[in-house]
Amino acid sequence: MLLLAGMILVGCAGPGSAAFAPSETNQQAIKLIVLDADGDDQRYALYKWRADGRFFFGGGRQAHEGETPIELAFPKDVRHTLTKVIEDIGWLDADFTPPASSDGPRLLEVDLRLKGVHRTFEVKADGRTFGKEATELLEALEAIAAQRFQGVLDGLPQADKPAG
Repeated sequence: MLLLAGMILVGCAGPGSAAFAPSETNQQAIKLIVLDADGDDQRYALYKWRADGRFFFGGGRQAHEGETPIELAFPKDVRHTLTKVIEDIGWLDADFTPPASSDGPRLLEVDLRLKGVHRTFEVKADGRTFGKEATELLEALEAIAAQRFQGVLDGLPQADKPAG
């Protein structure tokens, strides 16, 4: 009985359930939070862009739990490119309607606060494939997150240079 009461108070997510993007409605420091969740495969990626110009990433269980422990370089030109992608896909338009959703199991949860716009919405994939707009945004976010591997890549031998 105590265990059941503890689960009700704390909350519980089963291994196949989708996570959710952390709600930070009172914090104006957030410009974008995107959770890419596939509950069936238990694959999660969480991207967070803060208004102070910092970008954070969390993957796997950390993303599922709303944590973004990896801070990545996010220079002004990259911020501009990401903003342009968001503008181009129409997520800032006054007549915006959330993209048509399919039946998943993969989904995006979006909390967008940019250029005076604040909206939250969810996009379910057609199977595991998103439409053009969500795919464009994910490609931009994944390119930023890929920096976390740069040190490893820099240490690998290169084909045009002899091993030292």
